Amino acid sequence: MTEADARRHYHHGDLRATAVAAAVAEVEEVGVSAASMRRIARRAGVSHAALAHHFVDKTGLFTAVAAEGFTRMAAAIAPTASGDLGFLFGGGEYVKFALENRGFYEVLFRPYLCDQTDPALEQARTAAFDVLYSSARRSLIASRDPETVTDADVASLVIAGWSMSHGYATLLGTENLVDRPSGDLLRGVELLASLLPNGAA
Repeated sequence: MTEADARRHYHHGDLRATAVAAAVAEVEEVGVSAASMRRIARRAGVSHAALAHHFVDKTGLFTAVAAEGFTRMAAAIAPTASGDLGFLFGGGEYVKFALENRGFYEVLFRPYLCDQTDPALEQARTAAFDVLYSSARRSLIASRDPETVTDADVASLVIAGWSMSHGYATLLGTENLVDRPSGDLLRGVELLASLLPNGAA
């Protein structure tokens, strides 16, 4: 891409999407810590000055990556997170998204990388967590008397389910389970529940 092409892309508003894709590719190749604005600019086919003009610095760029990542995650999980067992199926989709979108996933849950007050990021993150909390509430209501389901119950289920899905995705993504005996996450959840005293739930 020539500099003239880059200017045209910039003025037509394509720089943001192109730069986000380049940043994701950079993170997938070298990791978050080693990601370089200059290399990202080269990947995007623009000058470092053009990238800095649009995003100011790496924080601005990673904020855009996170906003796009949360939007994509919500879109991926929402269709499977409906129905009585939506919270479980949504958790499985979370793991799938993490493994198939490592460049986004590496950025999403590192708050120090991004401007947490950015409106676009706040909106995208809220929408993603709305999917999580609403599916948790639906699944709880389907499994017990709806009048007994509290906000604290929903929050507790979210923390437990998110932690398991996030941990499982991280262990798989870093190949820590390659030489471990095979197992099934949902079966593991059942076995964990069976360890609770009767009536503890």
